[in-house]
Amino acid sequence: MSINSNALSTYKLLKATAEVAERSLEGRIQHYRAHLKSDDKELRTYTQKAAADLLGVNNRTLKRRHDQGDFDLLQIQKGANGHYAYTLSNIFAMADILGIKADHRDSSDKLQVIVINSLKGGCGKTTSLVNLAAALATTNIKRYRIGIIDLDPQGSSSSFFPSNDHDPITVGDLMRDCIELDEGETWSQLVADSFQKTHIPNIRILPSGMDDFYFEHETATELKESNGYEQTRHYHKLKERVIEPVQDEFDIILIDTAPSLNFMFYNALMASTAMLIPVHPEAVDFDANNKYLKRLGEIYHTVAALGHDGWDFMQFLVTNYVKGNHSQRDIVKDVRTAFGRQVMSYPINHSSAITASSSSFNTIFDQKTSDSLASRESLLRAQENIKDVVDELEMLIRSNWASTQSSLD
Repeated sequence: MSINSNALSTYKLLKATAEVAERSLEGRIQHYRAHLKSDDKELRTYTQKAAADLLGVNNRTLKRRHDQGDFDLLQIQKGANGHYAYTLSNIFAMADILGIKADHRDSSDKLQVIVINSLKGGCGKTTSLVNLAAALATTNIKRYRIGIIDLDPQGSSSSFFPSNDHDPITVGDLMRDCIELDEGETWSQLVADSFQKTHIPNIRILPSGMDDFYFEHETATELKESNGYEQTRHYHKLKERVIEPVQDEFDIILIDTAPSLNFMFYNALMASTAMLIPVHPEAVDFDANNKYLKRLGEIYHTVAALGHDGWDFMQFLVTNYVKGNHSQRDIVKDVRTAFGRQVMSYPINHSSAITASSSSFNTIFDQKTSDSLASRESLLRAQENIKDVVDELEMLIRSNWASTQSSLD
């Protein structure tokens, strides 16, 4: 098939644009890495008081246990000021020594797979997900085992949890079944190893990549050649090939989706136990969200007819809320009037700390106040705000675990 001259010129323009974009992206990555103190991304360290608060003990207890040598094997480092600088891994190990048990779900409790989705771009979907995950992991001593699946081939969530592997296995690779097993390796081992360790010890991420876009094309081609759903099971691939093989390794999995209605999204729906829908309180965004909600029931019916068990909860989360903005206040009022208790009690407020942290691919829990590009007050306010949201989300999660329901009464 011949290509006319104007189309060829357009193609050349797009190729040149792609090269510029690639250089720009590489430049931003190099700029980000230049600000790291080591080649590996590191989580902030904690003072003795912060460690004691997280553990739920007092400073005297920690000092006494240090003096007794109980923590000597942990090789806890000291900062330039001569005081202990605890890593989160140190604190988790100290919890084990102090007899503070990890509060994992019971084997009879359902793995919570929460999809964060909106078809409206720019609503704070990824920023919300990574900060909620970090808060769930670092602001309590429960030591939840948290997985993140980046189902958006653009890889925004993956940027916050960079892999040391320059060519990691992606979620699309697993769903497309294009990875060969090594001799003696099982599929479950491969999937487990594909969930990358991160700088936060109890978070692992299954990254995405641009080649994951091929899943859409390959699935469409597969459907043309198939004799029925049982042959392809194209909406079950995330659930059956990725999540079920490692379900015993996690308490909570958060899925970031692209703002599009595609095969990846239907896979997220089929795998999900709950849905969190970010709502940006601007008129255009709110109207677009309502149009999406008008169709969501019909969209969900597709996976329900194929055996989905239903959601444990579906909640709306107001994001990037500017306090004092009258038009946003009115829209939030409309959202709460329309959807009632399905709206999370606390919005995620607009914050310069979140903006500053995101610009360097950090969550607001990654850095000390002294390292933040925002003011100390702004960072602390943002952290308290996200903690409030997470407290409510955690209650929703635990209310669906039989082993923890009595503790919520």
